[in-house]
Amino acid sequence: MKGSIHSVKALECLPQTGVGIIYSPAIAAIDFPMGLIDTLEIEPQTLCIRNSNDVLQIPSNVFEDIMALPYNKLVHSIGAPVGGTLPPKQDQLDLIKYSSELFNSPWVTEHLSFNATTEFNTGFFLPPLQTEKGLEATIRNVRILQEKIGRPIAVETGVNYLKPNNMEMNDGAFVSALAKATNCGILLDIHNLFANQLNGRQSIVDFLKEIPLDQVVEMHIAGGTELNGLWMDSHSGPIDKRLLALTSEVLPDLSNLKAITYEIFDSYIPVVGDALIISEMETVRDLWEGRKIHYKAVNNEQLPKSVYNVQKLNREFEPNEWETLLSKEVIGRSHESEGDTQQERFEIYKKLIKEFRASMVARIFKLTTRYMMLVLGPDVFTTILQHFWQNYPPEQLSYKEAKNFADYLQKKDYKLPWLDRLLRYEVAVLDTLMDEQLRIVEFDADPTPMFNALSQGKLPETIGALGEYEVEITPEMSNTDWLVLEN
Repeated sequence: MKGSIHSVKALECLPQTGVGIIYSPAIAAIDFPMGLIDTLEIEPQTLCIRNSNDVLQIPSNVFEDIMALPYNKLVHSIGAPVGGTLPPKQDQLDLIKYSSELFNSPWVTEHLSFNATTEFNTGFFLPPLQTEKGLEATIRNVRILQEKIGRPIAVETGVNYLKPNNMEMNDGAFVSALAKATNCGILLDIHNLFANQLNGRQSIVDFLKEIPLDQVVEMHIAGGTELNGLWMDSHSGPIDKRLLALTSEVLPDLSNLKAITYEIFDSYIPVVGDALIISEMETVRDLWEGRKIHYKAVNNEQLPKSVYNVQKLNREFEPNEWETLLSKEVIGRSHESEGDTQQERFEIYKKLIKEFRASMVARIFKLTTRYMMLVLGPDVFTTILQHFWQNYPPEQLSYKEAKNFADYLQKKDYKLPWLDRLLRYEVAVLDTLMDEQLRIVEFDADPTPMFNALSQGKLPETIGALGEYEVEITPEMSNTDWLVLEN
């Protein structure tokens, strides 16, 4: 079925895609029992890169290999969030359309969040302003997706670590108004709602009373963790038993549900192991097969009642004013405080964004960051990162974040013997990865002892001999065919 969702009746016509999991190469490598999984949900942006001219490139043969896997496919976009004042970018619309057509995705999902202002990226999905003006911007963005993608769009219910604002709509009322105004589907992320309730926002029961349940076409479920007294949507492993019980209670009311998808971040897969993921998928399979059976949670499975913590921001913001204020707070660029009632929640976003930014730099500049950690110590290195974050806003793409960090280090000119050598080498590796051009990096000392030691997480016992050395960096010999979509 193509075309935007114009009625609840149209939702009934969507095919059931059953039990799914978010695709990644690590997930594809797991030997799942036959029949356990029906669907792979693909985030196309995670598979693409941008070249040195900032042009989006699609690994067409990788996409075709995924298409050949014996599962249904759903497209779950992370590149055109609908919750802000900025409209979706054209290259993201082109990517989503290409992916949905290639994978024959019955519907496409996107996040009810924003991750950029007119000035900078936030490096993280942030909650929309839930007022009439915020709703108008969100409705406009959903309609753009519906028109440009040409397939049903379902909007994901988001996690929100902020305390409720009593000048905003309830979470459920906002989603309901959006769904009714656009006739879009709803991707009910039950774990996001679980986190929201535990953290003092609207209860799941009240949320579900407000939204049109017959527009829920898909459900996401995941594991989480506790951090500083808040429940985090960390996608980190086992599903909480309280959430499982609540999900079993909710499922019979979702008459048009077509899929349940399990989410886990790639970084947790080697930690929890394949066996646990298979076990969680068996649990999700049980939820799907028993979705029409009525269930009542027992006492030890019930959630505590929500405690509403109303923040003292008793005024209605303009949407772009809200986005700028929140974004500056969470990336540490605000010089004003919105009061103790919200500051602790800002700190959570700050921590998550900093961890994400640090991981992007460490993943690309492994040798440089390990060297700095070992020579300077964790505290000093963290101080350097803090100063970098204060002077450079987040980037959505890892290579841009790493390039900014390299620029920062070169300007600071720290007097560490091997810092410049390692940084020049790893910048060259990154450049070759992006433009596939051969490079020669010159060293005035043998880099082999340093490379070998840092790869083992330590400094070398002896420094390489002085002399003239060269390291040739060649493009990876891969068979990836990169596709650039033309408007």
